Amino acid sequence: MHTKRTTIIFLAVLLLIVLALTFVITQSFLRPLAFAIILAVVFYPLHERILRRMKRKAGTAALISTLALIILFAVPSFVIALLAANEALSAAHYLGRRSAEEGGFTSLLMTLANQPLHFVGHWVDLSKYDLRAIIGSKAEQISVWLVGFGASVLSGLARFITDSLITFVVLFFLFRDGPQWAYKAGMLIPLTPEQVARLYRNVSDTIIANVYGILSVGVAQGVLTGIAMRIVGMPSSLLLGLGAGFASIIPVVGSSLVWGPVAIYLLVTGAIWKGVFLLIWGTLVVSAIDNVIRPWVVGGRVELHPLVLLFFIFGGVEAFGFLGLFLGPVVASVLAALFDILREELKAKNSAAAADSTTA
Repeated sequence: MHTKRTTIIFLAVLLLIVLALTFVITQSFLRPLAFAIILAVVFYPLHERILRRMKRKAGTAALISTLALIILFAVPSFVIALLAANEALSAAHYLGRRSAEEGGFTSLLMTLANQPLHFVGHWVDLSKYDLRAIIGSKAEQISVWLVGFGASVLSGLARFITDSLITFVVLFFLFRDGPQWAYKAGMLIPLTPEQVARLYRNVSDTIIANVYGILSVGVAQGVLTGIAMRIVGMPSSLLLGLGAGFASIIPVVGSSLVWGPVAIYLLVTGAIWKGVFLLIWGTLVVSAIDNVIRPWVVGGRVELHPLVLLFFIFGGVEAFGFLGLFLGPVVASVLAALFDILREELKAKNSAAAADSTTA
């Protein structure tokens, strides 16, 4: 006859084994699953409005909400991709025309590098180097790299499309059945309904705050970088602005990955004042706008010290990549909530113990 404790231990061990196998089987889908959860949390208020209009028909409302988000993301993505492709084609045509005028790609690189090399030549004796041979070998390496880069872009695009399909399929079921799943998961946690609700609220507020913060900073830095590129007369200013907007999600360096190299290029090619302007604009306006927008957007929802939040963001990015921007703050928020709950439980236990000793 098995005891109750033996049965519980057996079930717990078996559950851990099955969970490990589940992770191995589904780990390639965890990223789109996480993004589906993020989208469901951020847009659930919109889904609730649609659900009320559909008279609580969960399946129909979930389908409409999912299709609305597909349109919301697909249309801007298509427009941005079209504009970026147009800018890239213009840059390719320009390079092709210049290459033909200069007598080949190596000659074009020599012409483009002439001013920077002249600038460097003030401090370094370049006469003992065969620069044409060096640049020619580098040009061959660049062409090989471009072929590999193009293949990786196509592979990444296929993976992105697959992950997007999985994300939106999961999102449909989260809209339709998410509240029931959350309720059942909460029933399994040995906490009071109020404590479970607090954990859910912390996760939700942290996710929403980070999404709003990332989007706000990205749009602001992208627009400001594009304006600066147009002022200094750089071609493809739209493409550079888009690049700065996407680069803004990278901690520490952010959009400086775009405007920094452009400023250095302007300085070494003789456009001193344009380079100085871009450095000042990038440092004092583009990068500083993050310190204004993010606390304003995020601070109202996430009750965490900025230093703690910073460490968890950096650690999350290092561990999970882009997804870590969301997981890091969520883990920090849940950790803070758990400490609060534990402190309350210990305080209640001590109060009960004191009351019992007084009664005795």
